[in-house]
Amino acid sequence: MIATRDTAAAPAQLHAPAGRNPLSDARRVHAPRVALRPSRALQALLLAGVLIAAAALFTTLSPWLGGWRALPPTLALGAAGLLAFQAWRRAQPAFIEIGTDHFAAIARMGECLVDGRLVGAAQWGAALLALVVEAGGRRKTLLVAADSLDAETFRILAVSARGASGR
Repeated sequence: MIATRDTAAAPAQLHAPAGRNPLSDARRVHAPRVALRPSRALQALLLAGVLIAAAALFTTLSPWLGGWRALPPTLALGAAGLLAFQAWRRAQPAFIEIGTDHFAAIARMGECLVDGRLVGAAQWGAALLALVVEAGGRRKTLLVAADSLDAETFRILAVSARGASGR
């Protein structure tokens, strides 16, 4: 039988959507996803920082401008701080994957925030874990608070991160 153009097509596994390399996807071992809860401690600290900055601005401006004239810039700083806080909350990962050769952070809507290799990890007591991920030549730091995971999962993640960053 003579092969025609229609039957001589490439095998189906080589066809992939634009921007995806099916061979590298096939070699990657997908690690299980770990769900993260929003950290109440980090949120409280950030909100306290915004309030302290607004109070500091008010106490700095009020002797020169008076209380009523210092109020609009103080409220503007507070509003800008709250908008930045909301943007930070939306940018936090909902799931993380940590494997032997890669680390990924996925947002609630499913987009990948960072996908790369762990190059460093630091832990501050039992409260906070800072993971440094290198993806495409750029480094990004991801903070994981202890209250966003249960204690055992946080411990396992800290040990895995220290082991993976040593490679």
